[in-house]
Amino acid sequence: MLHTVFAPLTVARKLAGERLHDDLRARPEAVAPALDAIARTMARYAAAALEAGADGLFLATQTASADVVRDHELESFELPATRRLVESVAGRTPLLMLHVHGRAIPFDRLAALPVHAINWHDRLTPPALADARKRFGGALVGGLREAETLRRGPAAAVGEEVRDAIRQTGGRGLIVAPGCVLPLDVPEAHLDAVVAAVKGGRA
Repeated sequence: MLHTVFAPLTVARKLAGERLHDDLRARPEAVAPALDAIARTMARYAAAALEAGADGLFLATQTASADVVRDHELESFELPATRRLVESVAGRTPLLMLHVHGRAIPFDRLAALPVHAINWHDRLTPPALADARKRFGGALVGGLREAETLRRGPAAAVGEEVRDAIRQTGGRGLIVAPGCVLPLDVPEAHLDAVVAAVKGGRA
């Protein structure tokens, strides 16, 4: 079981809403200490989750996309705060998976973080799994369009996405999964198709 922990700037956005963007641009000196406090709190929370029995952490950022932050905000706020959180739990968990939400993500800069696995909307935004395999040595988590193929099918299309993900990676270092949250209304038959295609791909 992986326990979800949100990146510090994502927490700040959930607390402040769209005001965060105004403050980042008008009062960055006020944001920095608040973000540092959030990062320390999230580090304690992550440690408590592991002590309570979580097998690993699912670290999600919703503020690393070019649609959300500017490049200098990414470099000054998002990446340093996320790195502090990652480094606080590095070596304490057997699996730290980073989920990067959104399009136009800085994949290489995020892949430089000491995480074991990365999950992103690989069917919607670069890089594709085949390209990412050359750029990240850990596990790649993805291959499935959660809101389209998994929900609408048909099952044959679901299976083909799985087989394509396996082809792109050679079946190595791949965890077949949706690019984001699995919708609750995904038919069981489509999930069965995922399992069957994975087993078939390993045969």
